[in-house]
Formats: sequence, C-alpha cells, structure tokens
Amino acid sequence: MRIIDKNTDFYDYYQNIYHDDSLTFDRTDSFLLSKENLCGYLHVDKYTLEGDFEYLLLQVCNKFWLFLIILVKIGEDQQVKDYTVELIASWKNYNKPRCLIQLDVISFGWDINDQLFPCDWPWRQRRKGEKEKKTVIEKKSILVDAIDKNNHRVERHIDSQRENLGGDEWVEKHIPLLKTSGLAGYMDPLAVYLAIEEFFSKEKTAAERIESVGLTDKERIENHGFDAKTSFRGKIERR
Repeated sequence: MRIIDKNTDFYDYYQNIYHDDSLTFDRTDSFLLSKENLCGYLHVDKYTLEGDFEYLLLQVCNKFWLFLIILVKIGEDQQVKDYTVELIASWKNYNKPRCLIQLDVISFGWDINDQLFPCDWPWRQRRKGEKEKKTVIEKKSILVDAIDKNNHRVERHIDSQRENLGGDEWVEKHIPLLKTSGLAGYMDPLAVYLAIEEFFSKEKTAAERIESVGLTDKERIENHGFDAKTSFRGKIERR
C-alpha cells in the first residue's frame, strides 16, 4: 500500500517494507492529533477527580482498540491538561460495518457498570479510580461484548480539525494521525497498517463488477459457461 501525505504517522514505514502500488491511501485529509487536542474531547465536570478515566475506542477497518484514558491533571478551568493511556483490549469483528479510521470517546450505561461494579452500586456511580481501573481490565470481556452489540454511547467523534492555510483561509481535515496522541505506543504499527490495507482491499473488491454491463440474456448465459441452445432447453411432455 502506498501512502500519499505530506505528514507521517507511526505505521508509515511499513509501506517501504511491504512495497505494493496496487493500493493507494490518499491521506492528504489528515491532521495531527496531539495530546493537547485530545484533552479537549475529554469530559470533565464538578464531580470529576484526577485519577478518573474515560474510554476511547479506535476502529480501523474491522479491527478495534479500546483504551482507558486516565485523567492525570485537571486545571482550575475544569479542562483536562494531561492524561496517560492503558490498552484494555484489541480484537476484530467482521459483523460490524467496516470504516477507514474512526476514533470516539465512548461511555457505557448503568447495565454495564452494574456488571463491572455490582458491589459499588449506586453510591459509586461517578467515581472511577485505581480500584475501578483494575476491575475494568479484569472484566474487559464485558466491555468488548457491549461494543460488539452496540451497547455503548458515542460521546464525541474525534474526526475533524481545522487547519489554517494562511490568513483567513481555513480547511477542515478528517483523518487523525496518532503518533503524538499517546495512543501509538499501545498499538502494533503493523496491525494498524494491515488493517488500513485490508480496508482498501475490501473496498476495491466490493467496487469491482462481477458481470459485464449491457449484455443480452443470451450473452449472460454464455458468459457463465452455458450453451444457450442446449443448456436451458425445456422438457417436452409427451401425451
């Protein structure tokens, strides 16, 4: 797969290892997702404490990564200033619609939280500290199953960023580059590269026509290897 982009990401070097020009990823619509940018997508209110966490879900083709984003520092302006990352799980699900790259801040309902923290219900509804983080890692199959069944909420899509082209000219970019987000160190770059390549391969296959356009019925029959004169001759009933 060949990548076209003035910017680079942490998986790009595999295009030189697995050189193949049959697939091209035009990534000129990319933007650099920094930690500062990602902080702006994380939820904070008067109940949020340093050490609490959010869930982040990345999908590339049919490959998924679920992360814990631990809120390390919250400013006086009630904005996240820093965070650390832990990978909860990665898996594939070919029953869900594929996409190129989708990154979302997600949450789970009370039914899922009740399965994770049954003894803490309801007084610990909002607290998500070190004890809860350990529980989430141990019971990650509950979260994976919930995502596979679409039993989660997307709180924010991280899918666009405005970029200044000079003066008053701005353009909106839509493909996040993850190398400075803090997520890259928790993903196998080859797995990401192959997932992107798989997406374009499947899109190319889906776009290809199985049968030529504009054929007559007779030509369609012959195109499938049958003889129009003998293969579909009706049976004559004798009385």
